Amino acid sequence: MVKEFFFEQHHHLFTALVAECQDVLSEALGKHGTATLLVSGGGTPGPLYEALSKTELNWKKIKIALVDERWVDQDHTASNEALIKRTLLINNAKVAEFTGMKNAAKTAAAGQSETETLYRKLPQPFSLAIVGMGPDGHTASLFPHAKGLSDALNSDNDNLTAAITANQSEVTGPNTERLTLTLTGLLKTERIVILFTGEDKLAVFGEAQKPGPVEDMPIRALLHQEDVPIELYWAP
Repeated sequence: MVKEFFFEQHHHLFTALVAECQDVLSEALGKHGTATLLVSGGGTPGPLYEALSKTELNWKKIKIALVDERWVDQDHTASNEALIKRTLLINNAKVAEFTGMKNAAKTAAAGQSETETLYRKLPQPFSLAIVGMGPDGHTASLFPHAKGLSDALNSDNDNLTAAITANQSEVTGPNTERLTLTLTGLLKTERIVILFTGEDKLAVFGEAQKPGPVEDMPIRALLHQEDVPIELYWAP
């Protein structure tokens, strides 16, 4: 079951979601002494990250890591790591420990094992994951019919991360080579928040909630499971 939170204004959405993130991370800190926040790129969550960076959490005890990454250098405009460093690892949150996905390997497939080792050192279960959804029904870098998708969605796959090569489209842009959390990795999270805006994506989300092939709309892998609570935060 997906809990849905709809807002009329973007700033109302972000105010509510910042409070939710604070509550989840504070609870994890109280229970475990540490917390792990998994974050996505894209244009939508920027205001959330900036507001969250100003909160009075014990950021020294919080680990921040990426949900997915394009296999580009950190100075590339498409780098999720660069976005997170610019919007979240500032203000009070600048003392948080960050784990990125991109390394010096030439390809995501070649670099996956090194990143996997880093992610296995993060405290589990992960406290909270912020993910998005594209108009094609992808989430993280789990793109429809991508090379590597079947392995990434395989519940018997113990890896937290996987290399993906998406089919190039308007959604992917030219950067089709990615590293992403697998379904196994995502489901090691205590709570997952899906964040997106716009009526068009809400219609896609409605389709994804219906039964159908996961390969067509990979976000179905999250929506049709009962192990981890899923919350949708949406505004027009």
